[in-house]
Amino acid sequence: MCTYKDMENLQLPNGKMISEANKAASLEVERIYADSWSRGVSVPFFDSEGNTYLANPDGSEDYVRLDRKSRTYHVIRRVAAPGKGRYSYLISQ
Repeated sequence: MCTYKDMENLQLPNGKMISEANKAASLEVERIYADSWSRGVSVPFFDSEGNTYLANPDGSEDYVRLDRKSRTYHVIRRVAAPGKGRYSYLISQ
């Protein structure tokens, strides 16, 4: 069985390596966050256990419960202070 490190060096049908495709996807996600924050929109993201968080324009993070039917959310608790969230490094870019 091959490791993820081995898979990164595989070439896709479009000629790009998997590592290049991963980097491009990461840059696109960062662009989406920065663009949303510039408009004052908090962006939801999910952890590996399916919990929902909001990455806020000030670099903070909130643990939230989404109600998909009413398209609303309820903040359960703040998990990262302003400038300390998972994606806060994008604020200074």
